Amino acid sequence: MRTVSSHGAVEPGGDRGIGQRIEKLLADRGRRLVMDGQWLCLFAPRPLGDEIPGHGWKLHISARPNDLPPLVDLVVPVLLRYLCDAKFARDAEVLGAMNSGDRDPALVGKAITVYPRVEDVTALGTELADLLTGRPGPRVLSDRRIRPDAPVYYRYGPFRATGVDDAALAMTGPDGSRFPGRAGTRYRQPPWAADPFRPAEPPPGGSARLIGGRYRLTTGIARSAHGDVYRAVDIATREHLIVKQARAHAGEDANGVDARGRLRHEHTVLAALAGVDGVPQVREHLRHGDDEYLVTTDCGPRDLRRDVLAHGPFPSGAATLSEGLEPADSIATGRGITALARRLLDILDSVHARGVLVGDLKPSNVVLGDDGTAHLVDFGVSALHGDRPTGATPGYSMPVYRAGRPAGPADDLYGLGATLHFALTGMDPVVVDCDDDVNRERTLTCLAAVLPGAAHRPVRELVAGLMHPDPAQRAACVQRWRAQAPPSAPERRTPPPRVTPGMLDDLIAHTVATCVSAVAELPTGSARDGQQGFGLTLYDGAAGVGLELLHHTQQPGVPQAVVDLAHRTAHHPKLATLTAALHIGRTGVDLFLDSATMLNDAPAPAPPRSVLPYDDTGDQISGAAGAGTGLLTLAQRARTAGREEEARARLAAAEECVRGLLAARAGRPRAEPQSSAADSEAAFTLGFAHGRAGVIHFLHAYHRFTGDPAAGAAARQDLAELISHTPRLLALAALPQAHRRYGSWCRGLAGIGTLLIETGRHEGDLPTTDLGVRCAWACRDLAPRMSPVTQCCGLSGVGELLIDAAAVTGDERLHRAAEDVAGLILARSGGTMRKPLFPDNTLAASGPGWATGSAGVLSFLRRLRDRGGPRLWTDTSAEAARHRS
Repeated sequence: MRTVSSHGAVEPGGDRGIGQRIEKLLADRGRRLVMDGQWLCLFAPRPLGDEIPGHGWKLHISARPNDLPPLVDLVVPVLLRYLCDAKFARDAEVLGAMNSGDRDPALVGKAITVYPRVEDVTALGTELADLLTGRPGPRVLSDRRIRPDAPVYYRYGPFRATGVDDAALAMTGPDGSRFPGRAGTRYRQPPWAADPFRPAEPPPGGSARLIGGRYRLTTGIARSAHGDVYRAVDIATREHLIVKQARAHAGEDANGVDARGRLRHEHTVLAALAGVDGVPQVREHLRHGDDEYLVTTDCGPRDLRRDVLAHGPFPSGAATLSEGLEPADSIATGRGITALARRLLDILDSVHARGVLVGDLKPSNVVLGDDGTAHLVDFGVSALHGDRPTGATPGYSMPVYRAGRPAGPADDLYGLGATLHFALTGMDPVVVDCDDDVNRERTLTCLAAVLPGAAHRPVRELVAGLMHPDPAQRAACVQRWRAQAPPSAPERRTPPPRVTPGMLDDLIAHTVATCVSAVAELPTGSARDGQQGFGLTLYDGAAGVGLELLHHTQQPGVPQAVVDLAHRTAHHPKLATLTAALHIGRTGVDLFLDSATMLNDAPAPAPPRSVLPYDDTGDQISGAAGAGTGLLTLAQRARTAGREEEARARLAAAEECVRGLLAARAGRPRAEPQSSAADSEAAFTLGFAHGRAGVIHFLHAYHRFTGDPAAGAAARQDLAELISHTPRLLALAALPQAHRRYGSWCRGLAGIGTLLIETGRHEGDLPTTDLGVRCAWACRDLAPRMSPVTQCCGLSGVGELLIDAAAVTGDERLHRAAEDVAGLILARSGGTMRKPLFPDNTLAASGPGWATGSAGVLSFLRRLRDRGGPRLWTDTSAEAARHRS
């Protein structure tokens, strides 16, 4: 963070407009102004012992971007009369990005956040609401409004947020109960907190909400910062309808058009499409409070995205597609790719004939009726006789739509091709490269990986033709397909590349250099979505990147980069606020700092003063299993180095983690086998990062290190239970509708298989090892449909399991499967095959983090080159036998 003195100007990089305004208002009031990438934070001097609480009532003041400077002039003098901290959006551009809702709907409207003392909440909130009566601002979705005519809101939430995981943001009440702290898109209040602005008794009534006095909302379909979408019933006609909300001042563009303006445009477009089959029909457009609502007919119960994620990709039809036929099972279920393509093309013909270009054809805007018939919805950015609001979706309309350039009917054909690609694969198009042609080619490579061979050629050619960069070629593709004519040219199918040893060396060298460049910006010292520890942690910050780079110290620039990173980390002001968690807390950071001491001039981690808190999930990411795993590793290292006092302290802290897990385990019900794929979500509680497998891993490691009988007995019993469930998970993962999450490290078979192989090897238990190898093969089969390339939820986690399986069995086929996964990673990435740009878990950008970015991919590539070797921080099992006390 950058600091501004109470008398000086804002340092370079800050916003001089807002910063200087606040500076002038502060005068000699003794307040500190601190800056980061998003906020200007104002801190009040506090008497000794009067620390800011961990959570409480906070106030949010909403504003439109251009209204931020005068708002600061009004609000700061009021704040100076109270002992409170506050933060301000750094400038109008930052506030505009927040108000767009693209980053996080819960950030919309939070131009100023105030952290008052509990005794001042009501007085300060009321004074601000009186002061700002009549001023406009978008709705703050997570909060309640103090009064309906003022943009001042409030909610109970964390004052000090330190992690990246929801569990790290949880708040603990006076009775020990916990309540989620992360802001969402609806108001939530913990049971121990009394609302400071409303009476304690619940509001009278309880009848369903009516819009316009006529439309009774029944269920929600979608929530967004710009407005929600509901199912409703017309109480006059009993017709089932859709009600689409547009919130005032939300998502304003450079021309001042907000969500309401786009809803009015959609109403005009739908009026032009009246009577067209396959699009919603307008029933009413009305205003309700500050917001506006569009009421239309209901086209069906689910959209294409949800359908594919719930039931798996559409069958390709294989060779029958070119004859316009569907497989029998597709006809029976109404999920045929030919019928879907033909239906959407027919709708586009009718829409284009009315002078409308859809402009945003994508899976979530294709609604399926009860019989599977497709409809197009959401015309908020459609063009009517050339008039089109700005807006596009990466990978769908973004490659062909450009602001200021006339749109054409063939633009919708590109969106159709990308939508059919999703229907066939369950994956969105590749979007990480700045070159649209690279993204398109990689997208088609992903399609070829899911649907290889001559039998699937017709569907590949259809998608490739619809996504052709030349609009004339897209139109010609449709004509050929409808006429059932052969392709005009041979298929240019590019399968995922084979990764050769020389290519692997280049990939590793390039990725190391990329990570070295990225660590210059870590830890950030800034907040991300309110998480003050971002940039420090093992999960996606300095610790994880630094730990992997320590395996590459022979590459130029790496040692000095890691030493510099270690110094910045060790002296970071937010380090003391982290919990004991492994992935999102202090224990992972200590592992990095301890490992970095192998380099000259790197600082050692501070010795433990006391047992730091962790959450009560018990898991590897933020709970006792992860904290214990890291503490056990640190104890091993301290003992090896002869630091016995530190080893005993670390081991005592790990023992406390064990006792907490055993106590929680005593009251835990047994997990029952899942009966169907629809019930499979509960199966993910058995995974590594957030479930049973990670706990078993720690208990086994602790038992091997200490010989503790209780930990050993619990680990063996829980492992037996996990083993009993794993065949069912493998069967579910093999179903066509299986969610790709079954292949993930964090919640799926990649993490479970890791535990089974490791434990089976150490215990000499061949059946357990073999079950882990079966998990590896299952993940290999799921890999072509997994979009992320990363460790936590993606292909790198699968690749690491395949390497483990190959090492324990000697089966060369498993190593080749790991090489295939590396090829899939390159197919999902931007850049070149030897200098790729790996997407992070957003799929649209690149980041260095271990769990969510390039450092985790690098871990996999390193172990692929070395045909094994240690995982990044699971050396507890490898060394425990030699250190038993």
